[in-house]
Amino acid sequence: MEKRAPQREDDKELICLCQGGDRAAFERLYRRYAQDVYTMAMRIVRSVELAEEVTQEVFISLYRDIQKFQFQSAFTTWLYRIVYRRSADQFRKIRKHKDHTVPLMPDDVNGARYEAVESGANPADQAIENEQQEMLEKAMDSLTPKQRAILILRYTHHLSYEEIAHVLRCRIGTVKSRLNRAHKMMQEKLNQLEFF
Repeated sequence: MEKRAPQREDDKELICLCQGGDRAAFERLYRRYAQDVYTMAMRIVRSVELAEEVTQEVFISLYRDIQKFQFQSAFTTWLYRIVYRRSADQFRKIRKHKDHTVPLMPDDVNGARYEAVESGANPADQAIENEQQEMLEKAMDSLTPKQRAILILRYTHHLSYEEIAHVLRCRIGTVKSRLNRAHKMMQEKLNQLEFF
């Protein structure tokens, strides 16, 4: 059985309040999901400034369009679709102006890390973990935004193939093939970095 992202039980009530114009409810919704939005954006655009900009754009869009949410899917699925679209837009803009984004160091991501191993109790274990973290970050830098997004949705947010297809607006078969390609790319890059 697949691990599913936990759905907060009071999301529906909170969203209904937001749809009714309750600003305090929207602020609670913001506090609840801002870190998730920022983390996903950071992992796609690979820039602190752009991730902050994407987060702001997502919540402006959410505030403006929350009446359109009709509870036909999980709120997080709808939210992650907005994050993905805004992040992809930002990534396309920067690619026009730069050759590539600057690789992130683990401390840059403010919680948007890929855990390599459990935290070690001693400095040697910590050094190994930090080195593995840097290699994972380099491997992620080699992926396209779509490939990064699909890995994030699957392994960080624990979405099913069907939910990912809904977020990315593609077929389940496309999700599976993109995920497979992302795995292969990560494996190749990690092999080059002698991760294993």
